[in-house]
Amino acid sequence: MKNKKAQLSLGAIMVVFITLIVGVVLFQVIAQESGDITDLSTLTEYTFTSAAAGDSIYLTDYKVITPTTVNNGTDGDDLSSNYTITNNAIDPTTGALAVQIETEATSIYGEETWSINGTAQRTTYVAGAAGSVTALIAIFFALAIALVALEPTLRSGVLNALGK
Repeated sequence: MKNKKAQLSLGAIMVVFITLIVGVVLFQVIAQESGDITDLSTLTEYTFTSAAAGDSIYLTDYKVITPTTVNNGTDGDDLSSNYTITNNAIDPTTGALAVQIETEATSIYGEETWSINGTAQRTTYVAGAAGSVTALIAIFFALAIALVALEPTLRSGVLNALGK
């Protein structure tokens, strides 16, 4: 005669154990991604080669840049009158969202190394209330994992036996 109650208990324990392992791994990924897509990047000496005078380059790692300074990478000259930044531009070669940096037609600093210091939004950045929703997803996922872990204990009546 087989003990079906023991088989069911072992099966339930295995399901809970596997669910918890998979849930914790997925929670870690969700929480990390939630943090990454809602954090602004700080650019410190972010260097790139500028376009020729009158042309543009596209920084496809970012969709918005708020620079505090743009300098010539070789001699450190301030280039504030040598460029125009357009945020949320479309790169015509890839079709990706990017930051367009147009070198002024009269600039003598075309096709040189420039560096930007400032704040940027990566192309995956989620702004405003949508960023709060991504944090809520992680919180509710953690609550679901806790519920899966506690459900067998609550169902078995262990707390009642302890007098709680």
